[in-house]
Amino acid sequence: MSVLKLAPHIHTEASDDSDWPLRRLASTLKWWGFDGMLVSDHDRTMDGSKWRRLQAECDRVGDETGFLIVPGVEYQDPDHVVHVPVFGRMPFQGRSPDIMSLMRSAREQGSVAVFAHPARRNAWQRWSPKWAAHLSGIEVWNRKYDGIAPNAWALDTAREHDLMPMVGLDWHGPRQLFGLALEVPAPAAATNRARSDAVLAVVLTGRARCTAFSVGVERFADGFLGDLTRRAERTRAWLAPRVRRLEALVGRGPIP
Repeated sequence: MSVLKLAPHIHTEASDDSDWPLRRLASTLKWWGFDGMLVSDHDRTMDGSKWRRLQAECDRVGDETGFLIVPGVEYQDPDHVVHVPVFGRMPFQGRSPDIMSLMRSAREQGSVAVFAHPARRNAWQRWSPKWAAHLSGIEVWNRKYDGIAPNAWALDTAREHDLMPMVGLDWHGPRQLFGLALEVPAPAAATNRARSDAVLAVVLTGRARCTAFSVGVERFADGFLGDLTRRAERTRAWLAPRVRRLEALVGRGPIP
C-alpha cells in the first residue's frame, strides 16, 4: 500500500506572519520529501470570502502540481492562548470563536480539530477533558514551540483520552523544517478536493500515523528515543539564543 507523507500545520501568505505562497510551499516541501501539506492559516486574517478563496487556491495548486493540499484554519480564543487548527471545508467560524462550540462544530461537519502547541503560553493549563470527545488529536510535537523533542504533557494527555498524538511543523519559514509528518494511505481519488476529503476521513477514523523521521511519534515518549531527544532539545535551547545573537551581530556588519 502506498503511503503519503504530509507536512502538517503549514502557514501560507494568507496568514499575517508568513509570506510563503502555496505554489512555493508545494515545490519546497516536495523537494524535502513531502507528498502534501495541511494548511493552517490564522483566523485573525480570515473571513468567509478569504476562506473560500484559500480553499479554491489549495485545490488549484494541488491539481496543477499533484502535491496534495488540505485547507485549514487555525482558530484562537479571545486572548490568543488556546489555538485549534481545523482541517476541512466547514464554513468559516469567525475570529476567536468559542472554543468548545468550534470543536463540536468541527466534529459534526466532518472536519479535523486539533489542540495545537499546548506549551505555547502554557495553553495546556486551560485543557478541559470535555474537549476530548470533539477533538481528533493533540499536537504532541510542534517544531516551533517544542523544538526537537515532544511535549511530555501532550503525549500523556493524548494517551489518557485516546486522542491521536499529532505533530506540526508550524511552518512560517525554513527554521521549522523538520522530520515530522502525518502519514496516510494514498487516496485513489483524482482531484485535490476529493483527495483531501479522503485524508480527513482517514484521520477521523484513526487510521493515520504521525511520525518523527518515519518512526511513530509515541516511541519518543520514553526510553532511548525519549531520552535522546530531550537531551538534544536542552542543548538546542541553550544554543539557539546565542546563535541568533551571533546572526544579529554578523548582520550588522563589522563592529567599530
